[in-house]
Amino acid sequence: MPFFDPVHSGFYSEDRNDIPKGAVRISEELRTELIKTGLPIALNSDGIPTPIYPSEPSAAERLKSRHGVKTKEVDTACESAIISGFQSAALGTPHRYSSQLDDQLNLTGAILRGLDMPYACRDEQGVRDFRLHTAEQLRQVGDDFTLYKLQLLQRANALKQQLDLALAAGDIEAMQAITWEAAAS
Repeated sequence: MPFFDPVHSGFYSEDRNDIPKGAVRISEELRTELIKTGLPIALNSDGIPTPIYPSEPSAAERLKSRHGVKTKEVDTACESAIISGFQSAALGTPHRYSSQLDDQLNLTGAILRGLDMPYACRDEQGVRDFRLHTAEQLRQVGDDFTLYKLQLLQRANALKQQLDLALAAGDIEAMQAITWEAAAS
């Protein structure tokens, strides 16, 4: 005959184990059913081992969880936009500059150097080349990137404030409607 020990949440058999103090004798059928559920087991108010079914999260818990997911989506979209490149007309016509983290560091280093130097960018046809930039043009590229990044960060902040308001109002539909893409249009 099997036993269930609620302290260790384990099953024991008289012929194979020392039975812990406090273990409850159960039928083989109950043991089999409890194992089949795959759920944690506890003693019910009658002292009978019973599966513990997970409770459904409350509406407030679902809303808070959704808020966390949506906030992460906004952060991820903002980061993706920041590192996707930007345009600057510092050379007189629009050129596209890379803005991965290492590109940002390289641009900062070039600006701090304060000298004319070649710097990588793509022209209107998409041809990437190291084009000569004056120190002033490099500063302009840096200023253009800073403004571009600031606009994206402000957009993300506005969306997160909307998410906070939807959370405070308990309005999951409003929260669902808040997306990076919707804010762009």
